[in-house]
Amino acid sequence: MKRFCMILLAVIMSLSFSIPIWAKAENVMVSAVVSQEITPRAERTKWYFRVYNGKRQKRLWSVTNERWLTDWIDC
Repeated sequence: MKRFCMILLAVIMSLSFSIPIWAKAENVMVSAVVSQEITPRAERTKWYFRVYNGKRQKRLWSVTNERWLTDWIDC
């Protein structure tokens, strides 16, 4: 039984490679929709704090652009 299944599988596989494809795609129109909309996203920021000369200060860091957005501000 196992040998019969293996032979049947081999025959099916050999026939599948030798049978030409008869179905032809005629008048097939493929259209790709490309969306060029701009989707706004919020910038992620983080406040950093320090004590400098006895004064508490803060500075805003842009996590999105990886740069400082402000100088040190007394708070």
